[in-house]
Amino acid sequence: MSASLPRTLQPLHRTLVGMGALALVAVLTLSGLFWRADAWTYDLLLDLRGQKADERIVVVAIDQKSLAELGRWPWSRRLHAQLLDRLAAAGARSVAFDILLTEPVLHDPEGDAVLAQSMSRYGRTVLPVFAEPAEINAPATEALPIPELAAAAAGLGHVDLPMDADGVARSMFLQAGMGDPHWPSLALAQFQLDQLPAVPDQPLPGLRNSQPNASPYLWSRDYQVLVPYANSSDGFTQVSYADVLHGRVPAAALRDRWVLVGVTATGLGDALNSPGGLSDSRLSGVEYQANALNALAHGNLIVPLSLPLQLALSAAVIVLPLLLYGLPGLRNRGLLVLGASVLAMLLSIALLCLGNRWFSPMPVLLVLLLFAIVLGIQLLRRTHTRAMSDPLTGLANRAHFDGALEQEIRVARRTGQTLSLLLVDVDRFKQLNDTLGHPAGDELLVRLAKVLRARARRPRDLVSRLGGDEFAVLLPETPPHAAASIASTIHADIGSLATPAMLAAGQTTSVSIGVHSFPSDHDVDGEDVMGLADAALYRAKQNGRNRTATSLELTG
Repeated sequence: MSASLPRTLQPLHRTLVGMGALALVAVLTLSGLFWRADAWTYDLLLDLRGQKADERIVVVAIDQKSLAELGRWPWSRRLHAQLLDRLAAAGARSVAFDILLTEPVLHDPEGDAVLAQSMSRYGRTVLPVFAEPAEINAPATEALPIPELAAAAAGLGHVDLPMDADGVARSMFLQAGMGDPHWPSLALAQFQLDQLPAVPDQPLPGLRNSQPNASPYLWSRDYQVLVPYANSSDGFTQVSYADVLHGRVPAAALRDRWVLVGVTATGLGDALNSPGGLSDSRLSGVEYQANALNALAHGNLIVPLSLPLQLALSAAVIVLPLLLYGLPGLRNRGLLVLGASVLAMLLSIALLCLGNRWFSPMPVLLVLLLFAIVLGIQLLRRTHTRAMSDPLTGLANRAHFDGALEQEIRVARRTGQTLSLLLVDVDRFKQLNDTLGHPAGDELLVRLAKVLRARARRPRDLVSRLGGDEFAVLLPETPPHAAASIASTIHADIGSLATPAMLAAGQTTSVSIGVHSFPSDHDVDGEDVMGLADAALYRAKQNGRNRTATSLELTG
């Protein structure tokens, strides 16, 4: 992408840059090094996307008020049976209990039978399944409701709560189970009570697990989705368990509603961190299921892009500016990088808001940020180079020369080596400009710059244009006789400087050179050195031009 490269190398250069960028995007995507930034971006965009709570979803909360009225938890399952009867009488669409019923109540065995009878009469109850270790450090086992209740339930659903590394519950697996993912989530099991008879083979959304049956002893998950949480200002209808049980909730508020029953009281149930962008919001397990059911009802579950598709879209965004670079009007690399960054964000927002797909823009943005940093460094270097160079000849300018001269004087004092300076001035340059014009004069200066550069080729040698037709050649570690020899070769090269305009006019040119060699034991500064070299140059012009004079001649 560098404009300073030969045109024949630019396509190859862009290809190499593109391959490196694609490799870096792949590494960042696969490694997940910047997952926190990715998660923060998702949370922020999810806040902007917004999600309304469906009024058909009602949470019956086992809250502090219910505990105060009904006593210490856990309660008799007769109470759950009475609650279920109330909901059935009110015409609730279905009821999901986010309450573990995995062991019989020894002090009230008839309570289990009463609850099972209520469930059988109602016929639309969903109970939870979860994984727990049978013993400490033992493999997990599926914890199902007791057989009596499981047989009476219309459906069973897992209540697995996957957490990201930052403790936030963003995901849900629509299928999970021990050995293979055979249980739907609790929210999906409740939703499917209305869907299965009509659409038995409807495919599930979600990112698939490539090895869903990895081991019969492991909890397996499949169909990963991201849950779009409802806005906190527009939460689900929530009523107290005690109020429903005692008939204080109107039947109309429960009729044809999806009802989820679960613990919201502090210290009893799950307390999850939900995606909140810049805020810290917490919710219970039953509210997590309500949000999942809400997304299922509206078809708004968010599916992460598969890894191949994520990489393909990232590659397309990265390669686009490389393909566009060089087209008319598209030579500004900074604008192309900025445009690609905006495109990555817009693509992520569009897929999230319009397609319910999550494309992580962070790997692309990080690579583009690296591009921007490199371009910024290059721009600073070019700016510095332009500030320290002569625009006509490309040689160092006066500011660059002054700094280099002071530095080399300090080095000469420290090392004991001799520093030599040549001041070169074109003879009768004003007359040439007046007769042939400034373009011819500029061409002559450019040619002279090439000659001087060819005679000062060591790494620390510096050729500068001090202004107008005056040049300086700084030669570190160069004794007087060597400096005089270089001046002689410059005079010999001057014959090839004539421009076509000069040849047509029958004109020739020459230069005068003043040389000063600075002994390291002298206490002088850059101004002194320049003064002595300038005095030698003046002497060369006085003596007839087209010659070299040294500062030694001034004192000799």
